[in-house]
Amino acid sequence: MAIASGAVVAAWNLETRVSPTPHGPRVHVIPRDFSVTEGLGEDCPTLHLMAPPSAERLTKESASVIVVDATRNGSSWGSTKELDDKRNAEFDVLENAVRQHPGALIVGAVTGRCRALVWVRVQPPSVWEPVGYTVSVRTEEAEGGNPEFYPSAIYGWMRWWLENIDRSTLPEDYPVGVLLPQPPQSMDMVLDEGTTRLLISYALRPIPLGEVSDPEDPLFR
Repeated sequence: MAIASGAVVAAWNLETRVSPTPHGPRVHVIPRDFSVTEGLGEDCPTLHLMAPPSAERLTKESASVIVVDATRNGSSWGSTKELDDKRNAEFDVLENAVRQHPGALIVGAVTGRCRALVWVRVQPPSVWEPVGYTVSVRTEEAEGGNPEFYPSAIYGWMRWWLENIDRSTLPEDYPVGVLLPQPPQSMDMVLDEGTTRLLISYALRPIPLGEVSDPEDPLFR
């Protein structure tokens, strides 16, 4: 299942299964054949399509998760300004992908061998501009890798959270997606190769000294 970090060269049909544990959720990410489709009923798997921007148009438009490569943006070492420039370039890649793929619920930008930025959509149906938040997902494990699947782990957690929310106190047809909180600070991602502990934190674009950020920008809340 492993592919080169950041090199998402083909679409994947992925199943996610979430198991709550005392140490946080455990998300299984399982590749499935494209002939397997999500059916009806409570026991059917949670499937989603993950695709790179290079995929065919219909595939990209159907994908719930889009993953782009943002690893070619300078060294991980350098001065504060150089590191801020690198992070801003990574956010540029992520933001462009968000705006180019309005149908995606999750957009990920792989930023290193064990790091990715993940944007989560919390957009009300009546709003046209993208509304969401960004988290940084990383692992300190030497053999963690597979950052191209970090967005799918977040997607699996998101679907699990939405399926288990108590809707009894909500108005009918209320867009529950706008209530989605940030992911927990850590979760286990389980692939064929093994289990990776993901560390998750809220991410903001670095603001150069002297510049003022726009707190009303709907892309990041």
